[in-house]
Amino acid sequence: MVSSLQIRAAQPADLPEILTLIRELASFEELEHQVIEDPDLLNEHLFGPQPYASVQLAEWDGAIAGYVLYFMTYSSFRKQPSLYLEDLFVRPSFRRQGIATALLQQLAAIATERQCGRVEWAVLDWNQRAIDFYEGLGAKLLPDWRICRLEGAAIGNFAGR
Repeated sequence: MVSSLQIRAAQPADLPEILTLIRELASFEELEHQVIEDPDLLNEHLFGPQPYASVQLAEWDGAIAGYVLYFMTYSSFRKQPSLYLEDLFVRPSFRRQGIATALLQQLAAIATERQCGRVEWAVLDWNQRAIDFYEGLGAKLLPDWRICRLEGAAIGNFAGR
C-alpha cells in the first residue's frame, strides 16, 4: 500500500490539533514553559477578521503528521514581502517520509505566489539534524545575525520609559 501525503490550509475545526502540535513542538525544543494555553486567542489570530499568521497541515493517510505556522514580513532593502516560518514540526512517527520537505515546498509556492524575496526562519543551534536538513535544501545560515527580543513585561517597561 502506498501512503498518501496531503498538505492543506488549516481550518478553524483544526484548532485543537494545532494546539496539540504546538505543545509537541515546545516539548521537543524543551520550551514547554513558554506555551500559553489560550485556544480563543490562537483562533482569533489564525482565523479572525485580521489574521496574524497562517498554518498549513500535513496529513499522512488522513492523520495529522505535522504543520508549519508562518506570517508575512517585509524587506525594506529588497522592496518585497518576505515569508517568515515560525514553526515547522513533524511528529516523530512520521519523520523521514519527506513531510518536512513537502511542507517547506508548500511555503516556497506560497512565497512565489506572493512575490516574496525571501523565506526566513530561525533554528536552534543544538538542532544539528535540522541545520543539516536546511542546508541540504539550499538554505544559508547567517552567522553574522543574532535574534534580539523584547518579551513580556520588558516591552511595556521599555515603552513606558
